[in-house]
Amino acid sequence: MSDDTLSRRQYLQLTSGASVAAMAGLAGCTGSSDGGGSENTDSGGDSSGDSSGDSDDSSGGGSSSLSVWAWNDPGLKDARQEQASEFKNQQSASVEWQYYPWSDYLSKLTSSVSAGEAPDSMALSVLWTPRFGDRGTVPNLGEMGFDSSQFLPAGRDNSSYGGELYAVPWYIDCRLIAINKTKFEAAGLDIPDPMTAPTWEQFGSWLDALGSDQNPAFVMAPGEGLDAFILSNGGSFLNDDGTEAVINSPEAVEAAEFLNPYVQDGKVVTRPGTKDLDEFISGNAAMAYAGCWEYGRLQDTDIDWQYVPIPKGPSGDSSHSWSAGVYYTIPSKGGNTELGKKWLEYMISDEVQASVVNVGGFPATKSAYETDTFKSFIEENPKLEVVEQEMENAVSFPSHPKVGEMWTIAHTAAERIWQGQQEPKEALDNAANEIGGLL
Repeated sequence: MSDDTLSRRQYLQLTSGASVAAMAGLAGCTGSSDGGGSENTDSGGDSSGDSSGDSDDSSGGGSSSLSVWAWNDPGLKDARQEQASEFKNQQSASVEWQYYPWSDYLSKLTSSVSAGEAPDSMALSVLWTPRFGDRGTVPNLGEMGFDSSQFLPAGRDNSSYGGELYAVPWYIDCRLIAINKTKFEAAGLDIPDPMTAPTWEQFGSWLDALGSDQNPAFVMAPGEGLDAFILSNGGSFLNDDGTEAVINSPEAVEAAEFLNPYVQDGKVVTRPGTKDLDEFISGNAAMAYAGCWEYGRLQDTDIDWQYVPIPKGPSGDSSHSWSAGVYYTIPSKGGNTELGKKWLEYMISDEVQASVVNVGGFPATKSAYETDTFKSFIEENPKLEVVEQEMENAVSFPSHPKVGEMWTIAHTAAERIWQGQQEPKEALDNAANEIGGLL
């Protein structure tokens, strides 16, 4: 492996420590921390914003300074330090990072932006763009010259609200299934083609062959796991125009009814946060729901493994999963608009986009996939070829200001199903009613 390729150990360092909170898991997915304190290049601010922040150079020298807010994520420390240095070299402006614990970040950002006390740029989780776009506290970036057609569909739609661009994606991601090839062979199963989505019939045969009283065949996140099977069977939270809740559609109910018997007999188990992958790495489970950002952690094991796409349901057109990532925008008032715009332009440059594989993400811009940097990385890490393929199938979240509440409602329904409290149709009917009340 060349020096240009991230080592397994480096990848592990970047992806370890991921938050066990489901929504925090959408915040870039490299790992987050609610801790405070400060550090030279990636300080963790407390909820009052007292941390000193960081920049690549505090000597000043008469240069301008860009203030950027984000949630504290030690996994992004090196990348942000490098970005600060590169941006200063290009724009003669230092980058002053201000970090807040994940649990405080959204409320702090919302109040500051509304009061006109915002930074020059700020990081957004995938669920927040519609909220800020709806309130008018961030500008329409299309009117500032940003072209949404340069992004892959998931990156474009997750950056938009009402068809207008309000953020730009630093990187995007997708979810797949990791399989233990040794366990497949021991069970007499053929190793599947990593580029082909299994059918539910095939996946069911794997569950039957690999599951036992002692060890589950498949471990998944309770809510997101069900989401992926719903999406891959043609379902979603909302209809195409966002006017009706369809989490209880026949396709969605069919997905829950397919998985539920396996959950009840222990062949499929659900674990929150990163604990699904823990069971796979420990050898307890033969398969696990896994994000592309977890590649490094998987590579650092002794397991003979590979990814396969999410199984495609009988009513689905392909394998699908949510795409999250990290997004940046600028405030409508209170910040240095000119410098903030330059930061956004820098974040979607081919140079930055092609390097996001170093933090476990994938490029959001189409052009980055054609760069020598990206192509070389995939050639040297062939297990990620399926990720590149599945990025085209990744699905954006519903573009609605209350999508975070919808997420919680849908995942609460999933928990009720897996715990045997409600049958799939009843739980999803109730969820549809609750989500419908938000529209």
